[in-house]
Amino acid sequence: MDDRELQKEARARRRKFVGSLSLAGLGALMAGVGFAIGSARTGDEATGWGVLAGIGAGLVFAGALMAFFTRPGANGWRTETELLKRDRLQAQRANQLWLFPIVTLIFLIQSTLAVQDILAGEGSFGDYAGAALPVIYAWVVASITMGWDHQTRTNKRFLEDELTSVLRARAVGAAFIVLMLGATVAFGLGLWRTELGIAAMPFVLAIAGATAGIRFAWLDREYGKDG
Repeated sequence: MDDRELQKEARARRRKFVGSLSLAGLGALMAGVGFAIGSARTGDEATGWGVLAGIGAGLVFAGALMAFFTRPGANGWRTETELLKRDRLQAQRANQLWLFPIVTLIFLIQSTLAVQDILAGEGSFGDYAGAALPVIYAWVVASITMGWDHQTRTNKRFLEDELTSVLRARAVGAAFIVLMLGATVAFGLGLWRTELGIAAMPFVLAIAGATAGIRFAWLDREYGKDG
């Protein structure tokens, strides 16, 4: 990197680091308020505050992860070659594709309880938000896998190549099979009992999204070993 590129990258990393800490701080505040108030509530009120705490926990996780990668003490990027930068960015993408599917599947637990309340006619705003969480995270995983996220779009020359296209195609193919099978099962359940078909949909979407991310990360690791 020349001096101009170093200064530009340093400013961008500072902005990302501050933004990541702000995101984590906001998440911690939301989680703290949700747990503190929700623990003293029951029923729908407790569910709503629990959803707030869950969203906050997710923001803390995402913010902490981003802050770690952009921390001021990490100076290796200043002297890294294009090859090393490519390896670093690809490693970050792989880590995200391992971790975000886990978060997605964890939120399925909260989503299941929320969907039960909604189907029973007792759903609150918190229930609807909680039911949507694993679906939202599934979209995040799918976006990273497809290269639609901000990091990939701003670093295309480091994160997009022929191998990436091959891995993406195989990962998306696996996720499509899971999505079709899951949707077929949900359709069958819906014909039998409508509420079961609806309850199955967050599982189908979350597992399909997780499949895309984990499959991509797994293939990337395997091809890395071969290289």
